[in-house]
Amino acid sequence: MNIIRVGVDIAKSVFHIHGVDRHGQIQWQGKYTRSKWLDAICRKVPKGTEIGRRRVHHLTTGPGSSKTEAITSGLSQPNL
Repeated sequence: MNIIRVGVDIAKSVFHIHGVDRHGQIQWQGKYTRSKWLDAICRKVPKGTEIGRRRVHHLTTGPGSSKTEAITSGLSQPNL
């Protein structure tokens, strides 16, 4: 399994996560509770993997709107 990108759909109590390889093929996907999703990423995702986060934000733009952000996994960052 060679995951290079992970998508996280953040909901109120359940997070859907999927990881793809360099060809865009899904290598891992799961549904996790708010308390377990980060542990799952730490166990499954290689250091330096790009992580995209999607969240619904009703308060700022109205129902049905979403915002997508891309971040790089901090798992590979040295402690300074």
